[in-house]
Amino acid sequence: MATIRTFISGDFDSVVGLEMKSSGSVYGAAVFIRQMQVLAESSFFVSETNGDITGYTIGSVLMKSPKRAWVLRLAVSEEHRRRGIGRQLLMRLIEELKEYGVEEVLLSVSPKNHSALPLYHSLGFSDDSFEEAYFGPGEDRLILIKYL
Repeated sequence: MATIRTFISGDFDSVVGLEMKSSGSVYGAAVFIRQMQVLAESSFFVSETNGDITGYTIGSVLMKSPKRAWVLRLAVSEEHRRRGIGRQLLMRLIEELKEYGVEEVLLSVSPKNHSALPLYHSLGFSDDSFEEAYFGPGEDRLILIKYL
């Protein structure tokens, strides 16, 4: 079973490796993770299994609307998927966000991500809107929301 804990500096290389698999850019992944280490310090969690980082999640409270937060990332290594790690990570993040007084948590997901959608729905997220070309042409996204 995975242990969920707050990100620490020693996790940097492992988390960048996971981020790189989705972004394709070593530099972009490293910059993003380093920035999130500072900006989302207490809402940046990793899963550790037998000493290896197997996933991570990052959330952020909106500065102008502190009752709302976004799940910015959820990633689990390919070989550790379908073991409940994504669920554990999200549950820990949501627990942390509740402690900050957050009442609504949002996230974006590809409508084609048929493995993530059931997970999000099972955790109480519901469809909020559909955004065509959210990240550019062909990058449509569903915006999901969970009320806490």
